[in-house]
Amino acid sequence: MKRILIAALAAVVLHAGPAEAREWQCPQWYKLAREVGFTRRDYVTLDAILFRESRCRPEAKGYNKRADGTVWSIDLGLSQVNNYSWVTYLRNLGIIKHSEDLLHPRTNLRAAKALYDYSKSKGYSPWHQWRTSGSGSWNK
Repeated sequence: MKRILIAALAAVVLHAGPAEAREWQCPQWYKLAREVGFTRRDYVTLDAILFRESRCRPEAKGYNKRADGTVWSIDLGLSQVNNYSWVTYLRNLGIIKHSEDLLHPRTNLRAAKALYDYSKSKGYSPWHQWRTSGSGSWNK
């Protein structure tokens, strides 16, 4: 029985491929992520980031506050792109005109891909922009 189960599982994995073989936390964004240039392999990490950052919600906003409670920047959209750090760069690439453009899923994922490519070009992990002090494959 055990051998049959292992053989059946192997057949599913080999037939489906790596992306389809696991359950995603944000499966609704897989196709769009592929369309903007992320690979199947990239989506393993991107899916975890989208879930951690926005719980898969394109309208998500995260407010970064100073000690006195005033907001100094906002993280926007699926991948929570920071408006203070990246708006000028993304405008220069023609990806956005306004910070609020990052609330559109395609635009946000295009921006995330641009940040991924930027980090890679500088010799960092492509997921450098989403690093945290916690664990996760994007922290390297």
